Amino acid sequence: MSTVHRLPSAPLVGLAVPPPPEPDTRPSSRRRTVLGLALLALVVTAALIAVGKVSLPGAGSSPAAPRRQGAPATGTEQPPARPQAQLPEPPSPSRAHRSSDRVVGPRRAASLFAPHTWYVAPPPPPAVAPPPPPVPTAPPFPFTFVGSFAPKGEPPVFFLSRGDRMIDAHVGDRLEGVYEFESAAGGQLVFVYLPLNIRQSLPIGAGQ
Repeated sequence: MSTVHRLPSAPLVGLAVPPPPEPDTRPSSRRRTVLGLALLALVVTAALIAVGKVSLPGAGSSPAAPRRQGAPATGTEQPPARPQAQLPEPPSPSRAHRSSDRVVGPRRAASLFAPHTWYVAPPPPPAVAPPPPPVPTAPPFPFTFVGSFAPKGEPPVFFLSRGDRMIDAHVGDRLEGVYEFESAAGGQLVFVYLPLNIRQSLPIGAGQ
């Protein structure tokens, strides 16, 4: 069996017992609802600003800075990031080549404003063909007839002179290697100039 010990009783002292708290009659549930709706509106507005659907007054047409992934959505908007200065792109080789084509060299610059004429010179006259060479002719016959002699029963002999020389010639003889005595008839002696094969006649009279 268990033994129950009793504590000695102490005299009661007058203690001030606080009154029970008064019940809260304010509409706490309604306030929580309003605060939740306001917080939800802030979150939705921040999300729309982040995706660029809504712009702040005075922000112009610059898009809002995107919210980093994993960052908690807050009711305050982050300041937009400053645009970085963009350096001018270097000209491409094709543009540089086209611009260099429009530059006139110093040697040709003076001809840009030089006077020009539309006169076209007529073509030169056709070349005149040279005249044909003259027909070769034999030189004048150098001998002079002096006389002839016809012995009985023999062919006649013709005497010719050239300068201070006297020669006798028969038909068929060759004189000085270039004249051939061809014939004697009709009062003429016929000789052939052998280099050009040209015949030359020497008159001797009808009675010779």
